[in-house]
Amino acid sequence: MKNLLVMVLFEIKDSFRAKWFYLYFIIFFGMMAGFLWSGITESQVLGFTGLSRVLIGYIEITIVILPLFILISASRSVVMERELAILEYILSFPMSVSQYFWGKFIGRFIVIVIPIYTAFATSIAWGLIKHFSIPWNIYLTYTTLVAVLSFCFLGLSYFVSSLSQKQDTAIFTAFFIWFFFVILLDVGVLGLFLQFGIGVNLVLAFALANPLELFRIAAFSLFDPKLAVIGPVAWTLLGKIGSSGLLIFSYLYPTLLGLFICFIGFIYFKNNDYL
Repeated sequence: MKNLLVMVLFEIKDSFRAKWFYLYFIIFFGMMAGFLWSGITESQVLGFTGLSRVLIGYIEITIVILPLFILISASRSVVMERELAILEYILSFPMSVSQYFWGKFIGRFIVIVIPIYTAFATSIAWGLIKHFSIPWNIYLTYTTLVAVLSFCFLGLSYFVSSLSQKQDTAIFTAFFIWFFFVILLDVGVLGLFLQFGIGVNLVLAFALANPLELFRIAAFSLFDPKLAVIGPVAWTLLGKIGSSGLLIFSYLYPTLLGLFICFIGFIYFKNNDYL
């Protein structure tokens, strides 16, 4: 356990020294600061105002950018250290492969959520200063959804990094995974339905299998319980499993998917030539 914690702290410190972290922090914290500074809290769109309006805008951007940043940055993590012989140096100490792998995973997850949670805390502080009503239930649910989404795509990233032999291969594969999930959002799934006459149940299965689509539907259901503004697939899905079932599934499925995929990557990494 001690070596695991050492690896977690090492990964956090190493990430703080990397340029990608500061770019990542500036983008996600800067977006929130920009929303608050621009006066968007005073505008009203679809009946939403105050911090709820800010969160809607933040969700729309997070859906696309967050998975891309996680995949591109984390998919290089293991394969880069293997290429530069850093991995060989680390494993020369009394540290097991599992402590190295899962320590890096936990440390990178902590680093990923820091900028987003900092942005949330800033928006809450702004709301308290401006005497806005704080939608605590929405914040709690949304922060959990962001953590779950980050965990899922981090698992995919470490799976790619474990199987890749070169950094370029890992980055290309990560980008392809992101692109695949993005095109299968509501519009893409609906297009398949119209073009090939796919059954409704299969279309809904596609939607449920896509962590991005699931995050999108669950997040917007916090503001629009009928999901009338984001597409027929989401509306049909909500009618099938209900809002409570949707949130529970949105928590469990991406978490288990990310853990399962990451574990497969770990098994491959451990049983092959990782040096």
